[in-house]
Amino acid sequence: MPLSLIAAALAATALPKSLPLDDLFAVAWRRPLVLTDALEYKPFEAAGPRVDPSSGTVVVATRDGVMRAFSPEGVELWHYEGRGPYLAAPGIGNGLAVLGGLDGHVVAFDVGNGQIRWEYLYKEEVGSAPVVQDGLVYLATLQGTLLALDAKTGAWKWHFRREPTGRFTILGIGSPLVAKGVVYQGFADGSIVALDAKSGTVKWDRRFGRGDYPDVNASVQIAGNTLFVASYGGQVAALEAATGNVVWEVKIPFAYKCRLDGEELFIVTTTSVVALEPRHGKQLWSAPLEGIPIAEPFPVKGFLLIPNGSGLLMLDRRNGKKMRLFTRGSGASADPAVLGNRLYGLSNAGELIAVDLR
Repeated sequence: MPLSLIAAALAATALPKSLPLDDLFAVAWRRPLVLTDALEYKPFEAAGPRVDPSSGTVVVATRDGVMRAFSPEGVELWHYEGRGPYLAAPGIGNGLAVLGGLDGHVVAFDVGNGQIRWEYLYKEEVGSAPVVQDGLVYLATLQGTLLALDAKTGAWKWHFRREPTGRFTILGIGSPLVAKGVVYQGFADGSIVALDAKSGTVKWDRRFGRGDYPDVNASVQIAGNTLFVASYGGQVAALEAATGNVVWEVKIPFAYKCRLDGEELFIVTTTSVVALEPRHGKQLWSAPLEGIPIAEPFPVKGFLLIPNGSGLLMLDRRNGKKMRLFTRGSGASADPAVLGNRLYGLSNAGELIAVDLR
């Protein structure tokens, strides 16, 4: 169906101006972006939105291959009919919104008007949200390649490839972490690699994950001179950023995603959400996940937000107490995006929801 017809159909389903209020949040607006096929079984949206901190523009890619941008008021600014599907959200930086698809197609847009700045085709599946920093775009593929492109032209600068293990791997890969001129990346074979951000020269390469499924699918986290990493094999550790040497290590089985925020390191496993004290790895609390591990935990205000397939699980970050499961019926699997008190989430049915946290 042409996009113009889809837009007309979606407009016909416009929601009333009066939206429900809640003691934790208020829904500012909702935009259904994808018309669900009657034969579609359990729709799934993995990419999620991102928000430009300078303009407040929200960009989101959905399973129908379309990339859209909205103003903070929910007005569509531009769209792009791409190829898709997308496993990871767009990356935003330097006025660009960069999107990578499972077909290996990478497109950079002007955030303000949607003009395509450049395109690049790599014959692997882009699995991470691109990171735009210091004139380069970094992204990781499901086949174990870390790629650096010129942010202005899209020209190839360098790549680092970890050869496939030949065994079953856990779907997903973390986004590159760029800090102090070094880029850090975890891979499916359980390794963590530190590379010079400009040249791709290896600084250190450490085999971290162990066991039958050593995959490092969590994005590497950093605070000061310490890295924090998690492996599905059950290893969660702090490493020296300069050497990769272990500072401390604890066992948390099936650790899939992690996020550091202040004095807490949050871990999402197949069954639970765990908070650790990052200086020594001491457990602070644990709470049931009540779903499946898909996206990274997202600390905002006093909450910890975790997409668990069924919806957006909202925990009290102080003690792990369940505050709410925010869902529109179809559930939620994608990372949310936050700017100030405004949160943007994408439901599995393809509805973009803007929520103001109280």
